[in-house]
Amino acid sequence: MWFLIMVLLNGVPGFDKITVLQTYGTFQECQIERNRIGYEMAAAYPYDRDFVIACQLDRKHDS
Repeated sequence: MWFLIMVLLNGVPGFDKITVLQTYGTFQECQIERNRIGYEMAAAYPYDRDFVIACQLDRKHDS
């Protein structure tokens, strides 16, 4: 199982540093959504690089 996560590089009151946005069965599914969200966030916040959108493998469900 893959998690699509957002990592906040600067602390924001009221938000966790790492937030799971969604789960996916494969890396490819996660990567497609990561790319879509990443492009939209870059367009909406062109000068804000305080976050990272990434796919992370959940080792507990690793097969």
